[in-house]
Amino acid sequence: MLIMLLVMSYNKIFNKSEALDLKRVIKSIVFKIKYTLPFLLLSMIPLESNVPVVENISFSVVKKNTSIGFINIEKRTINNITTFTVNSEVNANVIFTFTAVGKEKSVFKEDTLVYSSVYRMLNNKVKLNQALLFEKGKYVLKNNGKSEDISLNVINRNLVTLFFQEPIGIDKIYADKYKIMLKIIPLGNRKYKVVFPNKSISIYHYQNGKCTSIDAEGSFYKVQIIPNV
Repeated sequence: MLIMLLVMSYNKIFNKSEALDLKRVIKSIVFKIKYTLPFLLLSMIPLESNVPVVENISFSVVKKNTSIGFINIEKRTINNITTFTVNSEVNANVIFTFTAVGKEKSVFKEDTLVYSSVYRMLNNKVKLNQALLFEKGKYVLKNNGKSEDISLNVINRNLVTLFFQEPIGIDKIYADKYKIMLKIIPLGNRKYKVVFPNKSISIYHYQNGKCTSIDAEGSFYKVQIIPNV
């Protein structure tokens, strides 16, 4: 395109006056390049950026002032797709010594959960390995090579999003492990409680919209999850 413009400029100039000297021709061509090139470059820039926006946060799992594990989360957004990747590990002694390793992935297209996977391993034995997919307007659970439809409306938030954003105006949230929607109970003072089917609870604390700590309590444990600065 640029070469064609230069050729057209060259011909146009000489048709007007054969008396123009070479210096004026060159000067005219340079002028064309100077003011045409920026517009050509702008036309080559895509409307949507393919550069992802990445945010990483890390939490320590603390019991009696001692760190017993970690939760690392990456939030990656590109165009209208947001992906959360979670890696966690906890080493503790609750009746018996155990090491729990977890891996999760959640993919949102705009505000809709389109993919979710949960992997749990306890003392080197796989305890859970499942995935949820949004296909043809409904959710399908894939577990151990089997597929089943899940009766859920469109999911806009799941538990991992609570690490990044205060659930203002949200009364229910999806628990990937349990495959159900759970109530979010506002406690006031930027605190929210979630009660799980096994009767364990998590209380999320926020400041300026960001999660500042989580109190997690079950039948045999009580820990605090604190962001690493």
